[in-house]
Amino acid sequence: MRRFLLPFALLLTALPAQAQPPVPPPDTRQLVNMPDLPRTLMRTDMQDHLMALNEIIGHMAENNLAAAGETAEKRMGQSSMGKHAYMARGQGPGRFMPDTMRQMGWNMHDTATEFAKITKTGDRAKSLAALQQVTSSCVACHMSFRTR
Repeated sequence: MRRFLLPFALLLTALPAQAQPPVPPPDTRQLVNMPDLPRTLMRTDMQDHLMALNEIIGHMAENNLAAAGETAEKRMGQSSMGKHAYMARGQGPGRFMPDTMRQMGWNMHDTATEFAKITKTGDRAKSLAALQQVTSSCVACHMSFRTR
C-alpha cells in the first residue's frame, strides 16, 4: 500500500496550485460625489448617449449620414443640454462636477454638434473622423472620473 501512496503524494505536490484570478489594477479615476438625483439624471443621460452612439454607428453603416447627424444633435449635441433643468431645480449634475469634468462634458456636446454639421456635407470620411472625436471625449471623461 505504501508503494502506491508515495507516487500519489508526489503527483499531488507536482500539480500547480489552484489558479487565482488576476487582481484588477487600482481604479485611479477621481471620485465625484453628488446627491442621488443629479447622479441618477447623469447616469440616465450617459445610458442614452451610449444608445445614441449605437444608433449613430448603425446609421453610418447604412451610409445614412443625415440620420446619424440628426441623432447626434438631438441626443448628444448642444441642443440636448439642459433637458433636466426643471426636474433638477438648480441641482443638476454640472453643479457637482469638478471644472475639468464639466469641461469634458461640454466638449462632448460640442463634438457631437460638430459631427452633426459635418454629416450634412455628405463626406463620410470626415464624418467618421468627427465621430471618433465624440467617442474620444466620452473615453477621456470616463477614464478620468467616476461617481461610485
